[in-house]
Parts: sequence; C-alpha cells; structure tokens
Amino acid sequence: MSFTILLWLSIAVFLLGIILRFSTWFSQSIDPNDVKGEKTSGKKIPLGRRLAKGVSGTFGVVCSTKIIKVIQSFFIDIILQKRILDKSIYRWLTHAFIFFGFLVLLLSHAFGNFTFSLFGSEYVSTLNPSLTLRNVFGLLALIGVGMAVYRRITIKKQRFTSYPSDWTALVLIAVIMVSGFLLEGSKISSYSIYESMTYDYGMLEGEEAKALEAYWVAENGLHSPNVDTPVPPDLLETGRQANEWSSCIQCHAGNTNAFVSFSIAKAIGPMAAAIGDAGVVTFFRFVHIIACLGLLAWLPFSKMFHIISAPLSLAINRVMGKESDDPVNALNRQLIGLTACTHCGACTVECSSQMFYESFDNEFILPSKKVQYLKKIAAGKEVDPRTRKRLQQGLYICTSCDRCTDICPSGINLRDLFINSRYYLLNTGAVETSMLSHFSFPLSLLHTYVPKHAHALHKVQNLFEKTFTSLPGISGPLTLSKKQEFDSLRGNTTFKSCYSCQRCTNICPVVRRYETPAEALDMMPHQIIFSLGIGNQDMALGARMIWKCSTCYLCQEHCPNGVELTDIFYRLKNKAINAIEAKEKK
Repeated sequence: MSFTILLWLSIAVFLLGIILRFSTWFSQSIDPNDVKGEKTSGKKIPLGRRLAKGVSGTFGVVCSTKIIKVIQSFFIDIILQKRILDKSIYRWLTHAFIFFGFLVLLLSHAFGNFTFSLFGSEYVSTLNPSLTLRNVFGLLALIGVGMAVYRRITIKKQRFTSYPSDWTALVLIAVIMVSGFLLEGSKISSYSIYESMTYDYGMLEGEEAKALEAYWVAENGLHSPNVDTPVPPDLLETGRQANEWSSCIQCHAGNTNAFVSFSIAKAIGPMAAAIGDAGVVTFFRFVHIIACLGLLAWLPFSKMFHIISAPLSLAINRVMGKESDDPVNALNRQLIGLTACTHCGACTVECSSQMFYESFDNEFILPSKKVQYLKKIAAGKEVDPRTRKRLQQGLYICTSCDRCTDICPSGINLRDLFINSRYYLLNTGAVETSMLSHFSFPLSLLHTYVPKHAHALHKVQNLFEKTFTSLPGISGPLTLSKKQEFDSLRGNTTFKSCYSCQRCTNICPVVRRYETPAEALDMMPHQIIFSLGIGNQDMALGARMIWKCSTCYLCQEHCPNGVELTDIFYRLKNKAINAIEAKEKK
C-alpha cells in the first residue's frame, strides 16, 4: 500500500473521529434534568438548542471584546502554560519539551513545504535550519517523554493512575522520534543512497569522485566499503574542494548539524552495511511513517484529543469564568471539559478529600478517577451497580472546595461537573447513604437543586428509619443491655464517664435551632451518650441527631468529664452507613 493511500486513509479516520468527538459535546449529557427514561421536574435540552448555543456563543465572542480574553488564553494558558508553571516547574518542562518539540517538528518538517513558503523560501530537508531543527526539537520531545515516564512511575500510586491510553500516547511519540532519528542516521550512513545521489546529480569521475567519497566518509558520516579511515589530510582537502565544485553544498549542509542522527549514523553504519543499508533505510522509513499516520488516525479517539479540546476549554474558562447563568452553555462546557482531561493527576494531588482514600478504600474519591467514569456515564454506557455506588460515594465525599478546578491545566470546571453528576445519578433512583455525612458539603449548594436534594434526603432517611429504632419508637422502660458493643466504636469508651449533666445538649447550636428539638432530632446529645452507656447502640444509631450534628466540637470541648461526643458521633455515622449497606448486599 503506497504512502499516499495510507495518508488519505489516516486523514479520513482522523476527520471522522473529529466529527464524532464534536458531536458528543452536544449530544451527551450529565444534566440532572436530562436523564433517559426518567421523569424529571426539568426538561431535556434539545440537541438543536445546544448546538445553536455553541455556534451563537462562538460568534458572540469573536465579534466582541471578549476575543481579547481568547487571545490572552492563547498566549498565557496555551503557549506559556501558566497554570502548570504556577504549580510545578518539572511538569511545565515536561509538557513544554513534548509540546514545543512536537509542534516545531510538525510545522518545520511534516508541513515544511507550506511553512517555509510563508517566508518566501523553499523547504530542503538536507539544508539548515531543517537539519538542526529536527534534531534539537526531536531530542527535546524525547527528553519530555522520558520525564513524563519517570513521573508516572515514581509518583505515589494513590495520587496518580496511568491508563493504557497514557502509555500508548507516550510510546507512539517516542517511536516517532526514535524512528525519525534512526531513519535519518541510516540515510546518512547509507552507501546505496550516496551512490544514487552521485549518479543523479554528480558530475565527477576518477580521482575527484574518490576524493569526494572519502570526504563524505570523514565529514558526513558515510559508511563506504571503498574508503579506509582515517582519511589522509591531502585526500580530505581534495574531497572538500570537490564537494564545493560539484555544488553538493547547495543541497546538503554538513551532516554534523544533525548532531543526534550523525552520532547514530556512526554507530549503526557498519551494522546497516552488513545487513544491507537499503533495506535498513526502508524498514526505518516504514516504521516512522506507520507511527506518524497511526498517531494521526488514533488522535481523536484517545486522550491526545486534548490538544484540540484543552485549548478550547481554557478559552471558554477565561471567557465565562467559573459561574454560568445559562444552563445550556454550562452543560456544553462540561462535556468539552470531559474530553479535555489529560489524565495528568494534578487534581488528585491537590484534592482535599484525599485523606479519605485509604480509609474508605474507594478510588472514586480521587477526582481524576471520577472524571474517567463520568465520561462513561455521559456517553450512556452501562456501569455495574457496585461501581456506580462507589462513584456516588466518591462524589458525596467531595468537599466542593474547588481546588481541583483551580489546578486543572485544561481549565475543566470540576466542581460544577461533580455537583451536576451527584444529582444526575440520584435521578436514576439510586440513593447514597453517605450524603447525610458531613464529609461532604452539598447543603451549601442547595440553591441549585433544592427539590432533588430534599427528595434524596427523604429517601435516605427512610432507609435509616426502617433499619434502626429511634427513641420515640420505643415503648416501655429502657433497661441496661447485657450486650454492650464497645468494640464497634473502635475502643472509644469515653461515654462511660457521662453522668448526664446535659451540658452538651445545652451548648449544642443544633438543638437550639429547633423549638421542639426532641421531635426534630429524636434524641439529644446527652441521651445518645446515655443510650450507649446502657448498651443500646441501635437506638443511638437511629437518632437523626447524629446526622444533624455540625461537628463544631463545642460539646466535646465543654464536657467536664472528657466524653468525646463528636468523635463518637462520627463513628456512629460510619457504623450506621455500614449496617445499611451490609443489609442491602444480603
């Protein structure tokens, strides 16, 4: 199959992939009002409206002063990569080496004829600056790949997850660079190519032809079976003059300018000659072309698509800011953001909920892991119930602190993405018991989804009422239980010191909030501690007080006997959640 056919086939696959990717921005959804097969209080946003908003928004930016912000984003966020530079010089250098190395090679080599014509000159791959540019920026890209590999191998596992697509991208870039150097090195040392070149363009014969060949062996890395090294100085000088007289220097700069490839030519020349230098050149050319065209065809279907979507996400982020009053624009931005993720792990490194990762043994607490599965959710792919539940737990343990959004080098508004996803999943009918926990702060975001959150809370509270018996539901006197489950509170038996002075209840801001706290909370703080003292832990678990607790620690700080009330309430919450989830599994 010829190069031309492969090229057009790769371009066709690339364009098809781009169209499919663009279509997902306006067809997929994580809008809580847009759940397939569910009756919701909102209305599904039509595809046409989303597409129209995207087009009108683009024209609105281009035709207004907002275009200045786009230009700022281009230089500050994309070219200078300031968001990465502000956090990590190492990551900035890694990205800069790969980005600029690959970009310069693309413009000066792959598109060399077009690029050089813009400056009124002709692209000649064997002349400078092409020779030097290829080696300098190819080497930079390789160094960047090496730095990226080192980071992925050495960074702590819980903070970073590498996916097969990450390694595939790095391997493809490395193969392109290495095969390019090997191809150029094998061409430099190839006697077959030298013979073909002198036959087509050379006009020297006899001693001058021999001198020219000796000069190329000594100075340009040629491996010839006809020349012994070292070349005598007088023969070398004659060859240098022949090189000038035959006009070789008009088409060939000294191969030492290609400093990496020249060194490779010196190393592989003898081996290539023994195998057959023409075949070696053909092999490396094949590998280089397949790797380049493979990357082109694979790009829209991989994480490498971020080279298109990340700049767009950064520009949108700069124009729109963090908040958007238009739900259609917000939804479009979130879908673009999902495709802009580079799996860099920066959000996970900065995550304020990371401390819960090992305690909960749930990788979906990490932002970067959540994003990968939200892509599947948005695409409408089936996710098994266990994975879905763990994803919901990860979304509710998220504190909405916005640190992930601030650090994301692609400008993805992760906080809004996670908030939307919480209620999107709730609309499918599944409930997450941890939403009552104060590990998360969804209550501060009720202005967006008041009915949905209230409905979800009601469903979770019903689960607790069916599982545990609260104080109002108990008839008859309370007696000391023979079975006291002290171990279930992980050894915290400070409740034994309680003598029911009620100071914890009197100082509790939650209790003071209600006119009839006994009805709203089931049990007062001192009553919960008393129930533990008499061994009735189930009654404590059924009290709404442990979920209403604001964890202000006032009760614990003012207890005269050192009862660790807030810590005990945390453990009761965890035990209650575990009890319900264990019941659901049966």
